[in-house]
Parts: sequence; structure tokens; C-alpha cells
Amino acid sequence: MNRPRRPAEDQRSPETKVCGVHACRAVFATRPDAILRVYVREDRVSVLGDVLSNLARQRRSYKVVANEDLERLTDSTHHEGVCFVVSAKPEVSLDEVLSTQGPQCLLALTDVANPHNVGAILRTAAHFGARAVVLGDGARRSPAAVRTAQGGAESVDVLSTDDWNATLLTCRAAGYTLCATSSRARESLYDTHLPAKLVILVGSEAHGLPAQVEALADLTLAVPGTDQVESLNVAAATAVVLGELWRQQRSQRSMPAPARPPTRRR
Repeated sequence: MNRPRRPAEDQRSPETKVCGVHACRAVFATRPDAILRVYVREDRVSVLGDVLSNLARQRRSYKVVANEDLERLTDSTHHEGVCFVVSAKPEVSLDEVLSTQGPQCLLALTDVANPHNVGAILRTAAHFGARAVVLGDGARRSPAAVRTAQGGAESVDVLSTDDWNATLLTCRAAGYTLCATSSRARESLYDTHLPAKLVILVGSEAHGLPAQVEALADLTLAVPGTDQVESLNVAAATAVVLGELWRQQRSQRSMPAPARPPTRRR
């Protein structure tokens, strides 16, 4: 059987692995042509029948493998019985993100290394419509993060930086407010009007924001609670802020237009 010729090595996009049913389905829904190879456990064949049928129509094969093979392939026991090898999603530029018109929110993950936190934040960002997530040193869009995101990694643009000072100052110059959270802050999240263009600064679980990043914050807010714990998990705190921003923006959109003054009859 003749096989389609592969493009030259230097012209191919980098490959990455996506595992988990929802994460794989998100790739199929948004970038079906990016799917290169599929490995699936037998009990998942019927669950992914539409995906596999589509591959067959395009004369792309899939391979039914044992659970142990998937564990070796994904370096994980949490693959959910399926792994796609796909062309990596192209990274957008900061200029492209900042050129988007209207209200939007960016997340700056300055020192978040745990892939489950990264994935949870991507999932929440997709749910509340964040425009993009910027990853710094130690953070990456790993297969574990993509699986935890449950499809959210396909909905949110991800870009990286090795210079937070330059990146955040560029965002500020484009009209964005830099917002941090702190248990020491005097202003409450729920008593503050959040700007239409916002960058939420997210630090590590153990040490918070790097000092040089925290110093750039235009707005530092507290997330009120019972004080029975020292702080929220980084992904949970991010979700609370995104949820409040969504609530405020939705409330503003639903406000009736101001009534026009009555026209005087002459």
C-alpha cells in the first residue's frame, strides 16, 4: 500500500502527546488535521468511534494497545485509555494577543511548575473566557497539564516568556492593569471594580509572586474568607478572581442603556 509522503523533517511541526478523553476530543474538534497517530485501549474504541471513523476515512490508522503500553507511551497511569500524538499547537505572539480589541483577561503564571495547577488554571481560563495564559520559567504545557485541563488547553492561547519585566510592561503600555492577590492586601476583590483589560499575576504555591513581579502590580487585592486557612491553592485563587471578573463584566453587559430624556414638544 502506498503511504503518503511525510514532509521534510525541518518543515514538520514539533510533535506532542495528548492523553485523556476530553483533551483528545478537544483536539479532534478544533484541529483534526493535527492528529498524527492514535493509540487507544480496546474499551475506549466505542467511546471514540466517531474520531476513529474519521481517521479511517482519511486513511490514517490507529492502534489498539494494552494499558501497559499506554503507561509507557504517556509516562502516566492517568491516560484514560487514549493517547493522541499531534502537531504541537502553534504559539501566538504577545503582540497578536494584545492587539485583540475589547475587554479581555490574560493570566501570567510567573512561577507555577506543578502541571496539575497549570492544567486546572487552563481549564478555568477556558471556562471564564480568558484570552491567553503566559507561562514563565518552570511552567510548561505538558501532557499532564493538557489532560488536567480537560480540553481547555485547546481553547486558550498559551505563550511563554523569559523576561517578565519586559512582558508585563508591554502589557501595561497596551492598556492592561496588572493585578495581584495577597492575603495582606487592604482592598477586597469583591469591593473593587475590575478593569476591562486585566493581567492576573499568579505566583508559586510556596513562595507567591517573585518580588520584582509583585512590585509591578497596579492593583493588589485580597480574596476574603473565613481566615481558617492561610491561603487558597493557586488554581483555586485564580478561579475566584476569574469568576468575579466574569460576574462583573456580565453584569455590565446586561445593564439597560440609560433612558433618553423626553423630547420637548414645541
